[in-house]
Amino acid sequence: MLYYDEYGNRENPTILLLHGAAALDTFCRQYCLSDSCHLVVPHLPGAGKAAAEIYVPEKTVDELLELVNSLHKERIGVIGHSLGSQIAIMLVSKKPELFSFAVFLSAWVNPKPKTIQMYCSMASITQKTLHWSWLVRFQGKYWKYTQKQADYMAEYSKQITLPVYQSFFTNTLDLSKLPAYQSVAIPMLAICGSKEVKDMKASLAMLAQNSNCQTMTLQGVNHDFPMRNAEQLNPILEKFILKHI
Repeated sequence: MLYYDEYGNRENPTILLLHGAAALDTFCRQYCLSDSCHLVVPHLPGAGKAAAEIYVPEKTVDELLELVNSLHKERIGVIGHSLGSQIAIMLVSKKPELFSFAVFLSAWVNPKPKTIQMYCSMASITQKTLHWSWLVRFQGKYWKYTQKQADYMAEYSKQITLPVYQSFFTNTLDLSKLPAYQSVAIPMLAICGSKEVKDMKASLAMLAQNSNCQTMTLQGVNHDFPMRNAEQLNPILEKFILKHI
């Protein structure tokens, strides 16, 4: 069963918000979009009520498509960050007719074996810190979470095992192996921060190979810009959503 949170009136246009790895409330500072939109936030593997689940892309995509169909909307928008943006790319590539627009924030889609190996080797240390409640709460505060959101992240993070954490990296989307993306004809927007790693910027260029995908680099921001730099991001999202919803 796929759990999800909802914000706003169901009668309004719907947007699917796909959070980053282990961070259910990635879009805490975009929940204000619920003033005019119906927001659906699924608990993806490794977060929230699905914290103990290993991330399997095909299974996650199929479950999300079932959720989208259950909403009984003609078409909806989708916005993803990091891992969530990889999933958003797979969704619109598989069923573009279900979506009115897509936004990909910090989508890493050019994994290299050495990079994956490095992240997986580091995971044995990094994953353990997710069980340190004080540190997770501190991270939530840094990301401008509410106290309730930070406390919940500290609670569910204790369930994230090493295999779950490593699955975020071992199952990274390789856009070169998803030819269907090149024929997606819906309006798309891809954004990354100027302070992000080279692979993220290279991914942005790969997404731009589809002429329907507009790309943008936010100056002076890092990977966590949806939480930390909402004052720069939100006007861009609002303008794009208003045009394409």
